[in-house]
Amino acid sequence: MLSAIAGAREYVLLEFYSFADDSAGRSFAELLKKKALEGVSVYLLYDSIGSILTGRRFFLDLAAEGVNVAEFRPVIYWKPYWNWIKRDHRKTLCVDGRWVFVGGFNVTESDAPRSMGGRGWQDTQVRVSGPVTAEIERIFWEAWYASTPVTGPHVPGLRVQAAPPAGSKRALAVFGGGVRNSRSIRRAYRHAIDSASGYIYITNAYFLPDRMVLRRLEEAARRGVDVRIIGPGETDHPYVRWASWAIFGRLLRSGVKIYEWQGGILHSKTAVIDGVWSSVGSHNLDHRSLHYNLEVNVNVYDRSFGSAMARAFREDLKNCKAVSHADVKRRPLTAKAASKFLYFFRSWL
Repeated sequence: MLSAIAGAREYVLLEFYSFADDSAGRSFAELLKKKALEGVSVYLLYDSIGSILTGRRFFLDLAAEGVNVAEFRPVIYWKPYWNWIKRDHRKTLCVDGRWVFVGGFNVTESDAPRSMGGRGWQDTQVRVSGPVTAEIERIFWEAWYASTPVTGPHVPGLRVQAAPPAGSKRALAVFGGGVRNSRSIRRAYRHAIDSASGYIYITNAYFLPDRMVLRRLEEAARRGVDVRIIGPGETDHPYVRWASWAIFGRLLRSGVKIYEWQGGILHSKTAVIDGVWSSVGSHNLDHRSLHYNLEVNVNVYDRSFGSAMARAFREDLKNCKAVSHADVKRRPLTAKAASKFLYFFRSWL
């Protein structure tokens, strides 16, 4: 992403849930200032809750150097909870209408690889070009105009560029955040799961699917599909992991195989089905991503891409611990009760 920004000639669009004032965030910030001084149009949109630990001065400094900065749904403490709950959870970078990055990475030390001084969370990002770039840019501008400028009046957006020519792989941007599109990611998952005949590999940091997705995963396993799910062993939101354990028993009984990532925090949101349908993005399989957050995934319909995704999943399995029926049964009664309690309130997690 840093390399793509460094090579920008016309514009850079960044939309991130969390943009931190740490070594990773400052690396991006200095580069964005440099590009703005070179005459590149730079737009940064960050989420108020996701970036709540980043001081306002950090963003004001960026704006003072020519970066156009906006905040999605600023936290106003005297407003009701419903003003807080809808967040911009997307993580996208668009450069010159040529490249788009979509995935789970935030601009924080947590997400940065250890080789760059970060904590090396396990995450996945995809870089795409072609007609899908124009669609990602379009939904960026929708979020931009729904946000609050950090300084002065709202800076008008740029015209969406003509998309680069299509390549050999089919890809589709699916997104959530509005009434019309709030279920498009869920619908794409549903159709892909229903069509599965060989395998379903899902890696998700916050696995709390709704009843529809849960039921379809169980049905797929019962008809002989190899359904495997990797979730976190260690997480930044432990109450979500505890709630997930409330459904592990029924999934295991239906034939679904469940694994927990060992070592470091898992933050990926990916899926690959039969090596022909793959999805990478910001969408967690939970209530919040489905109903409240702005999310975006790129779905790729290609065997070579799907094969690479499947290989990556199988490689990740080497660093996972399988969850067994015995593991579910031997949990203390208090732990089981806590999981059921948290699962009951899953729409608030």
